[in-house]
Amino acid sequence: MVTALDDIGRPVAWLSLDGTEAAAGRLLLYLEAAVSPHAPDAEGAATDALAAGLPLGEAAGLLAESLHGSGLVLVCDNVERVVESATAMAVLSALVRYIPPEVGLVLVSRVAVPLDASATCEMDRIGEIADEDLAFDVSEAAEALRLAGRSEIDPKEAVRRAGGWVTGVLFAGNPPAAQSPDRLHRYITAQVLGELPEQERRFLIRTSLLAEVSVEDATALGLADAGRIIGALRSRHLPVVWLREHAFAVGPQFRDYLQALLTLVDVDEYRNLLRNHAGLLIKKGELEEAVDVLLDVGDREQAWQLTLELLPRLVERMDLEPAARWLDSFNDADLQPSPRMASNILRVAFGLEQPTRGVAVLERNGWEWIQMMADFHQDSTDEALVLLVWCLWHTNALEQSRRVANLLRPGRARSIAEIVLGLSSDEPPPNFPEFAPTPSGPLEGLLMRVAYIYGRLQGLDAPGVHGPWRSVLGAPWVIAGLRATGQIEQAMELYELHRDKPQPLWLHGVDAAELMADLGRDEDAWNAVRTGWKLQGPTGSQVYAALLHLVEARLHLRLNRDTEAAMRALDAANECGAQSHSFIREFEMLWRGFAHLIRGEDTDARDMLTAAVASMQKTGHRLELVSAATYLSEANWRTGDEEASDRLAALALRAADDMGSVHLLLSALEDVPSVAVRGADTEPHRTSRWHELTTLLTRRGGLAITARNPRLVLEEFGEPVLLLDTVDVTPRLRKSTELLARLIAAPGRTVNRHEVLDGLFQSRNEPAARSYLRQALYRLREILPVDLSPIMEGDQLSILGPEIIVGTAEEVLACIGQADRQEDETRLITLTEALARSDRGPYLRGMSSSWVEARRIEVNERLLRARLDLARIAYRLGRYWESSSAVDMVLRQEPYREDAWLLRLSLAQASGSDDGVLATYQRYVAAMRELGVPPSAAIQLHVSRMRD
Repeated sequence: MVTALDDIGRPVAWLSLDGTEAAAGRLLLYLEAAVSPHAPDAEGAATDALAAGLPLGEAAGLLAESLHGSGLVLVCDNVERVVESATAMAVLSALVRYIPPEVGLVLVSRVAVPLDASATCEMDRIGEIADEDLAFDVSEAAEALRLAGRSEIDPKEAVRRAGGWVTGVLFAGNPPAAQSPDRLHRYITAQVLGELPEQERRFLIRTSLLAEVSVEDATALGLADAGRIIGALRSRHLPVVWLREHAFAVGPQFRDYLQALLTLVDVDEYRNLLRNHAGLLIKKGELEEAVDVLLDVGDREQAWQLTLELLPRLVERMDLEPAARWLDSFNDADLQPSPRMASNILRVAFGLEQPTRGVAVLERNGWEWIQMMADFHQDSTDEALVLLVWCLWHTNALEQSRRVANLLRPGRARSIAEIVLGLSSDEPPPNFPEFAPTPSGPLEGLLMRVAYIYGRLQGLDAPGVHGPWRSVLGAPWVIAGLRATGQIEQAMELYELHRDKPQPLWLHGVDAAELMADLGRDEDAWNAVRTGWKLQGPTGSQVYAALLHLVEARLHLRLNRDTEAAMRALDAANECGAQSHSFIREFEMLWRGFAHLIRGEDTDARDMLTAAVASMQKTGHRLELVSAATYLSEANWRTGDEEASDRLAALALRAADDMGSVHLLLSALEDVPSVAVRGADTEPHRTSRWHELTTLLTRRGGLAITARNPRLVLEEFGEPVLLLDTVDVTPRLRKSTELLARLIAAPGRTVNRHEVLDGLFQSRNEPAARSYLRQALYRLREILPVDLSPIMEGDQLSILGPEIIVGTAEEVLACIGQADRQEDETRLITLTEALARSDRGPYLRGMSSSWVEARRIEVNERLLRARLDLARIAYRLGRYWESSSAVDMVLRQEPYREDAWLLRLSLAQASGSDDGVLATYQRYVAAMRELGVPPSAAIQLHVSRMRD
């Protein structure tokens, strides 16, 4: 109200009441004193009328009429303090009735003001601002929190928690520094509950059990006189929402406080309220809520009966956390679960990655019960037994796990159990079951995990209508498959979508660590491992413990070359039972062998890696076969066995091609690049696979991904355009655009001022150049918010990172870099999409500073290489038209590029025409003649072979 009156430009008289005005005549005299400074005719109007013996109402009317012509706004605050006074209400009713039209009267009250009916006959003159008008929406809350210096608070969550209540929003998320008790609670105690009669306070506290308070439900709780009390509360100013005449819902914050007070009531009364509440919930059919209330009150028997009915429903819709909470409440109950209940318990164990929960079922009920389960021969019991196999396997109880698997009848369920146990076996793998084509249960999610270890990466991310056991709980292995096949951006996008959800440990401890390591974010990779360890304890999984130690070892070796720390991690993995499972043992041998290789202990490396490769080939665990074979190739070369080295390099390449995972091969080759160089030396021409890999290795500059929704985007191809939150804010000064592009392209987004002066203004010291830089910087700051503007600290100029600000050249080059780690169709799609984004025109068209020219050459070279790569891939896939189109575009821009001519000759041969080959060769010779060099021996040999 204060803010509103500040803006209207009228005189204001403000009277704050304290309750003493209830005495006869006192309110009238206070009103006269408040308005007299603004309306001279009002002075003495009420005093004289009272002295003459006029009734209060008439005296108030005379005071009101004396305000004529003043244009005054009279505000009475805290009116709730006098609403019980008949004399005070008579004065205010008369004031409302006789106030002149040009005079405003505002009554501010926490409760309804019972004005005399005759005072409100002119309804068109009366307006009311109620709670729903005052409540914040999200945008209003955001602005209010910003003005209050509370921008860290999420306005959407604050509005939800407070129900829009202004005070609740402004007190949202109070830090501990606000002292205890919390400021909001102190406010509620003093300003809300403190002004209510005791009976109404008691009623609000006890009905806080109810999401919606009505006469019927309050009575069912055992509260007397509910109708009258709700009627009285209707006139109060409370943070509640009135749903009907005698029903309301309490705002979340207020309800939290009331429920905290509820715990302080007498224990017997509290338990009785809970019993009545449980009965009410059951009567209404709200059975899931009733289970929690019954457990709170200790009625475990009735809660168990409801749980038997409801648990399948919760598990079916993947509400696994509450299902687990219920089950934990009955842990000490001597209740043998039915086959249906056992199936749901094991689904909870699998979904929450809690194998010890499943093991406890076996320990509690024994083998006779398991045999009874197997004898049912139903799909649900078969599934339960497979999940029990998984639980026992995770705890290294392999003999028991095999014993359970042997109880399964032949069929799909048994095949899945056997393929799980195949991860621990030294024997050749059993037949791998295919994924079910329709939505199904947890066995599909289990099969995804196993498929990944076996290197069956194709199809993990297959589009289709999958049930949540595959699409939700299987997401971490989809992410792992995307990463292994070089689809880093897609993997990160899916990871970001799931990172805040309760997911298997694999997502946080393995996926995240490997993704962050690929992207060069070493600290984030180690943080992921630490998160994995926090999640491992509650699972009780020894398999996960061993795997996390292996992830640590890998990071020590790949990021830091710290062989001592890696060996300690590998020893710790063995202590967790790594040797019990062939696939973990193979991983352990792989990284121990690599550690020996780094140390120069080549014989030890060869022996360890030989054992790893032999085991992987026998068991079919192909995921790390690429890395193991690559490292073993290097070890054999170092120990003098060149033939074995070549054979192992070919195995690594073949395994990578079979899995569609050049990313894993390139990652290993980065550790031992000489393997790729030797492979290229054995190939007759430069279009070979090994030559392509060596070329990719030389380009390696670190993988990068750009933000999905950056705030500031500089379109750098063609005519530059700068978009802020999708709005064009392109600066008129072109040097400002050049400056922003220079900052975006700089390592770490920071550049020295002298470099900017040299590159953009061709001068380091001239005052004119320094002035031009200041002007360019000023024009950028003029159009950008403060938090996005360039920052100058000393001689260093910088901007925010790529999660907020990006350039399209940066995005295109990042996509091309990711494409280098992909295979065939996936790579072709990535390159096509990236190159399409560059079709607007040359980099920063129309700009010609020395830095822009150099950057344009660099970008163009990367684009040409990418287009040539696209042509090669299309050729390899038999898509000759696409290949010809791309290679011709390369040759138009750079007619002296021999790699492009080699491919053009291969395309001519693919057409089946010797004349075409010769014509292409003649064009090549003519181009070389222009350059003044003879045709290369490689191309002449290539043409000769084509014609043979």
